[in-house]
Amino acid sequence: MQTYPGLLHLNGNLLVSVDLETTGRRPSYHEIIQIACVPLGPDLKPAPRLMPFYTEIKPNFPERAEQQAQFKHNIPMEQLLLHAPSQDKVKDLFVEWFERLDLPFKKSLVPMAHNWAFESSWLKEWLGITLFDDIWYSHARDGMLLAIAINDKAAFRGETIPFNRVGLASLCNKFNIVNANAHDALSDALAEAEVYRALLQLY
Repeated sequence: MQTYPGLLHLNGNLLVSVDLETTGRRPSYHEIIQIACVPLGPDLKPAPRLMPFYTEIKPNFPERAEQQAQFKHNIPMEQLLLHAPSQDKVKDLFVEWFERLDLPFKKSLVPMAHNWAFESSWLKEWLGITLFDDIWYSHARDGMLLAIAINDKAAFRGETIPFNRVGLASLCNKFNIVNANAHDALSDALAEAEVYRALLQLY
């Protein structure tokens, strides 16, 4: 079993920044077409020697893809259909990646995401509730919610709120964080970790 360096209060669970790209907005109808999971160290930077899980996924129902989603992520459907592994294959690969982490008994992945409520709804649909609960710890970190809480704290004190918008792009701009390939799952996962670090350093 492996215990990786991390924040002490994670108690042996592993913090992972996660991002998805999808064919639309409805988890029960649309599909995940790209996923990235980046293990993080105690400094909230990518953990040395731990490979991220990052792949595209072939959709089972390409005809359901929304034009707005396609415009956002800009992943050609032809590329996915010709070269991406299937939904089931990626699920198997993801479970293998998780098992190779060899975490201690009953330890799992602590998710960090920008809008975890959205991301988790897709992961539950894809993995199923039982497997989702086995892999993902319930105490998620969420840069969007943290920014909202910081706004609430400022407003409660009668101060000007620091963030007029709390989307990932807006917070990257606020903190001068370069997201070189926005709406790519790996690039967004890395940017979210940087945003979360910046938010923690505010107060």
